[in-house]
Amino acid sequence: MYRVILLTVLLGLVTATASHAQNQNATPAPRRNEITIPSERTLERDAVTSPKNEFSTDDATANRQMERQNRRIDRELKEEICTDC
Repeated sequence: MYRVILLTVLLGLVTATASHAQNQNATPAPRRNEITIPSERTLERDAVTSPKNEFSTDDATANRQMERQNRRIDRELKEEICTDC
């Protein structure tokens, strides 16, 4: 009986330690209709991270690439919207 109780207590401690380790840096979930203000670290990280740009750094080349992408998007939209065109 003593071993069963000891084993139960040991397993309870292991489970509590593991769940505590997973939630160490977790922030509480916001309630419904609650606005959360991002931390200063999050704002700085988002401001420093540049968006992924798949276009060239040369303006003329970038303009051609954007035009090509616009034509491709227009063509795909036309195919989806207008089947009889």
